[in-house]
Amino acid sequence: MFWRRRLVEYNMTKGCCSMGTERERIRTAAALNFHIYPHVYDDVFDEDKNEAMWDRQKIFDDNQGHDGTLADIGETGVERAKNHEKYMVRQQERMEAFLLSDVNTASWDPRHTPEDRFNAGSQDATGVAMGVYTATNGEKMLVFRGSYSNGDFDNILKWMKDWILEKMEQTVKDSWTEYLGKELTAEQKARSGGDLQSRCALRAGTTLFTQMHNGDLANSISGVSKEDIKKWGYWPITKKMVRELLPADRDLASEPNIYLSGHSQGGARSSLVSMWLEKADGKKYKTYSISPIGVQCFSRRLSFLPGSSDGQNYLADVDPYVSHDQITSILHPLDYYALTDYQPGKVCHLGSSLLGTSQKGGADLEYYIDKTVGYTGPELMVDMFQTEPSKAFGMTRYWTHSITLTNILMSNLTFLDEDGVTDGGCYMEDIVPIDDPNSKCPKGKSDASCNALFLGVGVAIFTVIVVIPSILVCFCTHTCCFKKDPETSATKFEEFRTRARTVIQPKG
Repeated sequence: MFWRRRLVEYNMTKGCCSMGTERERIRTAAALNFHIYPHVYDDVFDEDKNEAMWDRQKIFDDNQGHDGTLADIGETGVERAKNHEKYMVRQQERMEAFLLSDVNTASWDPRHTPEDRFNAGSQDATGVAMGVYTATNGEKMLVFRGSYSNGDFDNILKWMKDWILEKMEQTVKDSWTEYLGKELTAEQKARSGGDLQSRCALRAGTTLFTQMHNGDLANSISGVSKEDIKKWGYWPITKKMVRELLPADRDLASEPNIYLSGHSQGGARSSLVSMWLEKADGKKYKTYSISPIGVQCFSRRLSFLPGSSDGQNYLADVDPYVSHDQITSILHPLDYYALTDYQPGKVCHLGSSLLGTSQKGGADLEYYIDKTVGYTGPELMVDMFQTEPSKAFGMTRYWTHSITLTNILMSNLTFLDEDGVTDGGCYMEDIVPIDDPNSKCPKGKSDASCNALFLGVGVAIFTVIVVIPSILVCFCTHTCCFKKDPETSATKFEEFRTRARTVIQPKG
């Protein structure tokens, strides 16, 4: 069995950082994608709440969690979660020491745009994080960090919102019935519906959050306007960072081998950059996107505001209507984040051989997936109104999307062979035609129920802050709003408007 109960730590530096074979490049990409996070966000123990993120100690209590240390018998879930965090810190320290050692003449250059926003201990930063690894022979790997900061999570709504609203429920069902070959249970069938609050919260939140950082970012980055960020999110910043390393007028013939990579949102970003450089510079760069968000649909139409206008897409920079064979997406077959949208090139399934077994990442993963089937995307992603669906969804994420698990699996030849073929095999993703005759991509449909709810809330707010103060002004000043005296009605009306405006308008 792959998972052994003994105190042995997997040393990530053993998989990093060679560029020789396909397997070595993929393992290097995985290790660097681990290292670029300030700390590994999906495996961090929260001392203040005395619980691991996504109820992690429960996983350890049930003896279900991978933790690298393959923890000692008798430890409680909380103890294992704490030790797991220490293990993550050790891995980060090992990677840092290895990349900076005198023996290793390669270099690691972490970058962040805006430059002053890179803070290893803060999740408040906005902008794009990218690391540049330069091997001893001059070859480079550009690594784009996945979602970590609040700004990152706001940005990804531009890519995922429509899919979550329109496609995620069916994606989860299909994984259960088609990939796992199971029948829908009566309980699963009864779960659908009742998501009005979650659905409307997601729609409203996308509109609010995606606009929060536009001006702040634009003021900090020369050459990128607020309108560009409002329209395209982090994409203009990404292109600016890449062009600083790979200017458009560079000598393509003499440059060393350059590889691209990223994890999660960063994986989608690496795919987009690869597609962009292919179109803009006429050169294909080998790309290893790990657990990436798909890009075929959102690059055609971004999920900004309800009814996104023409031009809110990346079609000027990328071509999602053709296959990109230079891009390899390595993902778990049940990773619902990576199954959001469609990948642009080759797809390799990692961890498939654990499914249907009693090993960690097998039956325990299916147990949590069972608890997600039948719920809508908003119910799984928004935990404001009912927590159980989103908690179960988070558990599946632990087993399918974690960069830590990816590295541990890749340390074993069973999961990744010398040619870069994973245990679940590889295939070329189908490309969605330009006219999308089977409606595989979300359409950004309007939601009458949410619109009615928003209208009702808007009327209520208007009543509270405008109508009621206006009535009070009218009442308190004895200015009768219904007085019909033709000589004074116009004057009285103007006085009423002035007084009402004074009441409701904040000072300063």
